[in-house]
Amino acid sequence: MLCPSPQQILQHRLVCLIVVLTLISISSQAAANCSRIKISGNPEYPPLLWRDRTNPKQLTGVSIALLKRAVESLDITVDAIYVGPWSRAQAKIKANELDMLAGAFLTVERTTYMEYVKPAYTQVANVVFVANGKGFKFKRWSDLKNKRGATLINNSFGQKFDQYAQDHLALYGVRSLEIAFKLLLAKRADYVVYELYPGLAYAKAMGVNQEIRHFTNYINSEPLYYTFALKSPCLEKNLTKHLSDFIHSQKNTRLEKELLEEYLQLWQNQAHLALDAPP
Repeated sequence: MLCPSPQQILQHRLVCLIVVLTLISISSQAAANCSRIKISGNPEYPPLLWRDRTNPKQLTGVSIALLKRAVESLDITVDAIYVGPWSRAQAKIKANELDMLAGAFLTVERTTYMEYVKPAYTQVANVVFVANGKGFKFKRWSDLKNKRGATLINNSFGQKFDQYAQDHLALYGVRSLEIAFKLLLAKRADYVVYELYPGLAYAKAMGVNQEIRHFTNYINSEPLYYTFALKSPCLEKNLTKHLSDFIHSQKNTRLEKELLEEYLQLWQNQAHLALDAPP
């Protein structure tokens, strides 16, 4: 076997050095790219998340405030942007045009394009809303059969219920919760499936909270997670572990309750304001 010449050895070392420097550059660029987190989500989810009435290009709510608390020591800016309805936010993170979603239920299909931060940062009760005086008995999912239901486009209420609805229910997606409630009151839908607190908040903001009620039996109670786009540069900084540790550290503290109270009041203060800016 021939020994490599000094020139070949030098060339090999230069190639190795270039590779190492390139990897360092890529890593540094990824870290730099994560100085700002682009996050969006369901803009009809108060007090957890909604379109800020005083700055309509931005989202605000408990989920954004909690995330800012989690990363405040990392010198990372959280940019909570309004991109349109919930279906569009999902499409944008699937296309890697966002870094994160500020709340998503866990489904098998979503794990193909998002990484979930575990544990969940909160639990959400999903309920059935009906018009006062126009209701029916609801004890189990099968009681919704042969009735017209409405919810948001691409909304999920957990893998099991989603599959049951697909197989057995006439549950149609609409663009906004306001449209869903209007369909309900116009008798063009028999029920609306949505999350409890956001649903109550919107009914009150619309002035129809006396005309709509919800069943005390839940559809279910589902954990709500932060998620990352699989190609987000923020994954290079291992932010999933940092957020996971932060969420663990806040269990059994008053932080979530305090934020819920603060942002429920903020939502009620903003609910009467018009959204003048275009989407």
